[in-house]
Amino acid sequence: MYWYEKDYIMRLIHGIAQALAFLFFGKRELPSVMGPECREDHDFLRRMVDSGQICAAEDRLFDLLENAVWDGDQKAALILSFYEFVNGKDDDFLRRAGFSRDEVYEGLRDALRLIGREIPEYLRI
Repeated sequence: MYWYEKDYIMRLIHGIAQALAFLFFGKRELPSVMGPECREDHDFLRRMVDSGQICAAEDRLFDLLENAVWDGDQKAALILSFYEFVNGKDDDFLRRAGFSRDEVYEGLRDALRLIGREIPEYLRI
């Protein structure tokens, strides 16, 4: 895959996350939708990603989605924020962490499905 194709996918994922944040919440500041406990987990997941543990952070995210008692809006905000953050990492960082842009999109899609939400057809890659 050429660099401009990767950049295109990165921009698509960013656009999808921003559009969904606006569609779901009417805003782009996702942490403001989260309660205190959700924000704590949000920050913890970001620290895991920053340390290169993206796969483990994603596993933790799905565990939280299945077991946390937060409402659907908080879970959706956590999903969008998580994948937007991962998507912001450069390709070398993702490769070293064993993650790809395709996995970012697939994870976003699967996590939203888990909580009963979908990426609208017109936003799908």
